[in-house]
Amino acid sequence: MSPDHGPLPMTAASRAPSLLKVTQDFTHVIIRNLALVREMAVREIKGGHAGHGLGSVWIYVQPIVVVATYMLIFGVVIGSKIAVTTTFPGDYTSYIVVGLGAWLLMSNALGRATNAFSGNANLVKQVVFPIETLPVATTLACFVIYAPTLVLILAYKLFLGGGLGWLSLALPFVLALHALLCVGLTLLLSVTTPFLRDIREFVTIYMSVSMYFTPAIYLPDWVPAVVRPILYLNPFSYVVWVYQDTLFFGEVRHGFAWIVFVAMTIGIFLAGLTVFRRVKPYLGNVL
Repeated sequence: MSPDHGPLPMTAASRAPSLLKVTQDFTHVIIRNLALVREMAVREIKGGHAGHGLGSVWIYVQPIVVVATYMLIFGVVIGSKIAVTTTFPGDYTSYIVVGLGAWLLMSNALGRATNAFSGNANLVKQVVFPIETLPVATTLACFVIYAPTLVLILAYKLFLGGGLGWLSLALPFVLALHALLCVGLTLLLSVTTPFLRDIREFVTIYMSVSMYFTPAIYLPDWVPAVVRPILYLNPFSYVVWVYQDTLFFGEVRHGFAWIVFVAMTIGIFLAGLTVFRRVKPYLGNVL
């Protein structure tokens, strides 16, 4: 090399940390601040019901009442008039509660996702505060809120809905993937909402209509063939199918859904981390 040539300039790609490094840094921040994550999750749960006589109990009651209502209307009233195949391992009510529980958890996470940073602007603006903990705390709060509902679903399926199959042992794995998906979505939505405020409205509209295009309260075979592709275009149909395999069918009936679920979770989480890393320096100024 000629002495006139200095070191080659670093390209943008070489300066940017790898996805592995970004993931490791994010994980280390969360591990170092687990106590803070827990504290912020408790604050998230209790914050909306401060001063109420029953306090945060109300936040657990709402999803249980919703699930119980669907069990009554769709499972008992409508389900008694529906004939299902002999390969249906349980009653229609247990089918509903499994799919609906998965969707309600996802819906709750999406509803909170856009507000993770904008709702904590005072903390985001503090230079020393690890804002990475906020999306994780938001996701943790959603799962804690829906824990009693999950217990209700498991109890019904076990004692009244035909029992649980061997695949129910995979529930911790499914819940972990679901939590990672929620963290990725929260990262992605919470860092973009301060710049594009309309995202919150799009999410609200999506949550209002998406359940009816998710196979949570009906079987895909009941949908007319011309409309059925919409189920496969809805990304959260795959989440519901995985939960149905795990808790209702007790075996893998939707192998493709497991592949899509895993790929979607990893992709959205990495996308959320990438966008978060790029936008983080500007969040305080926008909020």
